[in-house]
Amino acid sequence: MKLDENDLKLLGYLYHSNREPFTKIAKETGLSRTQVEYKFNRFVKEGIICKFMTMFNYATLGYPIYALLLIKLEKFSSLEIFTKNLEKTTNCLSWGECFGKYDLFANLIFKNEEEMSSFLAKVINSENGPVSDYLIVKPYLSEFYTLKMFYDKNKPIFSMVYPQQKERKLDEKDIALLKLLEEDNRMRIIDMAKKTGLSSELILYKIKKLEEDGVILGAKAFLSMRKLGYNYSILMLNVKNLSEEVKNKIIGFTRKEKLVNTLLLSLFNPNCIIQIFHRTDSELREEIRKIKERLKDELFDIDVLLAQEEDKVNTLPFLK
Repeated sequence: MKLDENDLKLLGYLYHSNREPFTKIAKETGLSRTQVEYKFNRFVKEGIICKFMTMFNYATLGYPIYALLLIKLEKFSSLEIFTKNLEKTTNCLSWGECFGKYDLFANLIFKNEEEMSSFLAKVINSENGPVSDYLIVKPYLSEFYTLKMFYDKNKPIFSMVYPQQKERKLDEKDIALLKLLEEDNRMRIIDMAKKTGLSSELILYKIKKLEEDGVILGAKAFLSMRKLGYNYSILMLNVKNLSEEVKNKIIGFTRKEKLVNTLLLSLFNPNCIIQIFHRTDSELREEIRKIKERLKDELFDIDVLLAQEEDKVNTLPFLK
């Protein structure tokens, strides 16, 4: 599909956004409302926009621990059954294949350390998909950026890591609304009312209250980057001296670099993970060169995992 500059600008704006009307989106992107609506429907129809996800603060929902899991299977033939079992858990937000030292990655959330340990023991020792090696990364900092190569103006940086917070008590009506927002963040209020039997006024009040309480952080359009001509790679760095100065260097780099989409910082190796969208191998090599230049006075090593886009995204797996 051939995309022009306005197409990419709109996709970049929608990538990190809120439940905004077409009129506001048009004003922010410099397009007409008619253009926005036409392009929006076209993106959905052609599968470029796969889903409108709601971004949640999981700490307020009782799941304060976020982790990235990398898995190497004993036999690649067990991938399908392994991932089906993974999707059935209440902890898996998304997963995708990767190529290199590991076969797949998974984004996970947990209530506590005990639940994470139990999950790992069950998954790693599964008879349906034996694991030969794995790596669990539990970051203390995570930043998920906009598509800066398309649109980079006043958009939020989402995080998956928040300090321990008091869990927000949810009633049945809250849960019903959250499930609908997980299904489609841009679902019309009138359609929500039909599905839940609640009044439009109550739905608007509850959504606003969930936003004020920090449960709902915003929205994100889940895009098929492959259809846009992009691959992505996971760069795993072990930086020997990850001091505050070095951390600030890395954060400053990732926030500005247009092809960088995600940054994770961990206490254990790999203590820095950077996700990069790129169209060609030469773009990937150039990004690695830039990282080396930024850390030229530091001792570190770097591994590269080629990855496929995530599959079966469910931002509320514990409310199945």
